[in-house]
Amino acid sequence: MPRPWFGQRRVGWGLRPISWQGWLLTVLYLLVAFAAARALAVHHVVLFVIGLGAITAGYVAVALATSRGR
Repeated sequence: MPRPWFGQRRVGWGLRPISWQGWLLTVLYLLVAFAAARALAVHHVVLFVIGLGAITAGYVAVALATSRGR
């Protein structure tokens, strides 16, 4: 079994990156979210919200698929 990218947080609820792949995915997610906010949030709010929801759903799906305990 490949090494997981995300693991359980030590305190609280959720997942955290535990490998370089998890950190890379997290940084890429933040960069895309920031770029979308800069490009769309002022004039195309609905498109921004839909796009942010889509990339967040993708991030969460990958995090769950590559986490420990799944």
